[in-house]
Amino acid sequence: MKKSGEYIQELKGKFRRNKKSIIKFAILIAIIGGIFFTFRYTFLSHYVQKDVLLRFFENFREHWWGPPAFILIYSIACVFAIPGSILTLTGGAIFGVLRGSLYNLIAANIGASLAFFMARYLGRDFVSKLVKGRVENYEEKIKGHGFRFIFILRLIPVIPFNGLNIGAGLSGIKYYDYLSGSALGMIPGTVIYTYFADSLLKGVTGSWKKAMTHLIIASVLLILISLSPTIYKRFKRSKDNR
Repeated sequence: MKKSGEYIQELKGKFRRNKKSIIKFAILIAIIGGIFFTFRYTFLSHYVQKDVLLRFFENFREHWWGPPAFILIYSIACVFAIPGSILTLTGGAIFGVLRGSLYNLIAANIGASLAFFMARYLGRDFVSKLVKGRVENYEEKIKGHGFRFIFILRLIPVIPFNGLNIGAGLSGIKYYDYLSGSALGMIPGTVIYTYFADSLLKGVTGSWKKAMTHLIIASVLLILISLSPTIYKRFKRSKDNR
C-alpha cells in the first residue's frame, strides 16, 4: 500500500498535469451553481416568474425590434440555465402560435448551442480524463449515435432542457449531431407549449390537458419513427435466424 505522503504527492502531480482542465471545470460549476442560487434565492427570482415575464415582453409585441430582442434574451437565458419552458410559454402568449413557435425555436437552438459550447470548452477536458473503462466504452457508443440519442431525449418532456445542453457539451457527441438532433427534437414540444400558452391566453378551456396530450402523442410517434430502422433490422435478423 502507498504511504499517505506518496499518495498526496501523486495527487499533487495529477493536479499539476490537469490544472488547466480542473480550473476550467471549476469555473463551469461556479457559473451554473451561482446562477442557480441567484435566480432561486435572491430578489432576482421574482423576475423569472411567468407573470413578470409576460408584462415585460408585452412591450415587445408591437415593435419591429421585439422579435430580435426576445430571441436574444431567450438565447442568453439558456446559457444562464434559466428554464426554457417559461420563456417558450411567454413567446406563445406574446406572439401567438405561428410567430411564437418560430421565434421560440430559433432562440432555443441558439441558446442550446451557446450552452453546449460553454460546457464543451470549460468542462469537456476534465470529464474526458474521468471516463475510463466501461464508462468510456459507453460514451463511445453514444458518440456513434449522437443524432438519435439527442433527438430522442429532446422528445421526452421530463428531460431538463438546460441539463441536456450542458450534458451534451461535456460528452463527446459531435456538435453537428447535437445541433440537428436538437433542432428536430425540439419542434413538437416547442410548438405544443407555444400553442398551449396562446390558447390559455385566449381562455380556451382544457388547454393544459390538450397540450400535454398532443405533446405525448407527438413524442411517442416520433420516437417510434426514429427507432423503426433498428426495430426492422432486429426483426429481420431474428427472422433470418429461424
